[in-house]
Amino acid sequence: MRLAKQHIDIGMFTNDIEAHRRFWGETCGLRLDHELSFGDGWVQHRYDAHDSVIKVNQYPTPFEDSRPTGYAGLTIARANQPVWQGHTPGGEPVRLVPPGTDGVVGIGITVKTPDPDSMMRFYIEAMEFERVTARVARCGDSLLFVEEGPGGGPIETFIGPNFRYLTVQIFDADAECEAIAKRGGNYVQKCQTFPKVARYGFIADPDGNWIEISARASLTGIMPRED
Repeated sequence: MRLAKQHIDIGMFTNDIEAHRRFWGETCGLRLDHELSFGDGWVQHRYDAHDSVIKVNQYPTPFEDSRPTGYAGLTIARANQPVWQGHTPGGEPVRLVPPGTDGVVGIGITVKTPDPDSMMRFYIEAMEFERVTARVARCGDSLLFVEEGPGGGPIETFIGPNFRYLTVQIFDADAECEAIAKRGGNYVQKCQTFPKVARYGFIADPDGNWIEISARASLTGIMPRED
């Protein structure tokens, strides 16, 4: 893929934004870049992690689908500090590590699956990530750690508790989603436009975890077309 940004983002949802503000801002020491309102009480709090965005979506109502995804952990490089391990308010593992630990210079995302070989084939062949080792893939400077374990399952929406989706920023969302689908990805949500911000669609991996394919105007320099 032709990347518009050399960093993966990860998105999550919560009904308890105050706990997440304390965790990401104070415990992890990340900078809140800005907030983005989607209306009806849905606000995305965007924390910067080496130009990857930790998208903490404040959602106003309980979640209809509370099944976990396979996104099972986040590693963030942090200079001049000791290793720290803990959990988000929702219970997912987070590690803060010196840059270069396990190859992480920005962020690393752990995805668990009962079939690591199939998952790696998807990321290397369909998503066109770079193979680093038999269980590690790279997109830009972000790493994906594939581990054997309980994975996600097919879900009807990317809205749900805790880590819920990844975002890859490219230049043409429609073309990339169609190309990924031809290479074996499951095109689960057709592209749409958030006016003046981005055009985006969603692909699912073999276990049903969602990946946002996004062409954000601030990165591409191209205003997204209307539907």
